[in-house]
Amino acid sequence: MSTLVIFKSTFVNGLRSSIRPNLNKYLRDAPWVAEVSTKTSREMQTPVEPAETLHLELPQDGDLKDLENAIRMHRALRTLSPLQARDPRLWTRLAHVDFWQYMRLRWQVEKHMADQDEAVRFIDTRYFVSQSQSRALLRNGIARLWWVAHLSCDPERENPYELTTVLLSTLDITQQILERGLGRAPNIIRGFLEFLLRNSATLLSGGNANRKRIRRLAKFLNMHGGVCILDCLSQGEIMDLLAKEMSRIMTSEAVASTENTST
Repeated sequence: MSTLVIFKSTFVNGLRSSIRPNLNKYLRDAPWVAEVSTKTSREMQTPVEPAETLHLELPQDGDLKDLENAIRMHRALRTLSPLQARDPRLWTRLAHVDFWQYMRLRWQVEKHMADQDEAVRFIDTRYFVSQSQSRALLRNGIARLWWVAHLSCDPERENPYELTTVLLSTLDITQQILERGLGRAPNIIRGFLEFLLRNSATLLSGGNANRKRIRRLAKFLNMHGGVCILDCLSQGEIMDLLAKEMSRIMTSEAVASTENTST
């Protein structure tokens, strides 16, 4: 199996600064970067060899295949270090070449073309790593797959990706956990997801009440991070914090229900 190929930094910078003039190229069915550069000017080989063949399932009939593809991406690139997985050159290359067809179906630029400024921002966010912050990695169309699995994978479990399944079970759960300041350390993510799994009857069975509870828990944990360093807490300590807050939530709901009944 061949080693990973990434873009050179100068090519990534040039490609990103040329999103607007290249806008219509992002509507094409086939990759086009070879038309605007030479191979030697844009690509470089790395020593990283994928553990499995890099392959993603294509979204079909409303099924985005996020869970399947997150697992596939992480398994194939499980030897990546977090530092290597922060490299914009890697994810920009995969989005523009290896997984172009996937990107065209999963992150369709057409939906944003009515406003060219919005289309440029969309491409910058999904096809590139627009900033060095963790949040940008979780928005890039390919990097997000690896990072979602990396943050939730637990090799000690019979199914290492059981918590990944919880994380991607609904868009709301994914956003509440990763879009806040929680998506930094695996112990925080895993603690939150394990708590959701253990309390599935009141948190994962669907319905607006459950969504509100998850949002309150995420908000609480995010705010708690302002008074202590969550990264220093163990997974068990994270779960203890959530259990106490869940008890307060359920108590407040019971009080509200009693008040509504009496009136």
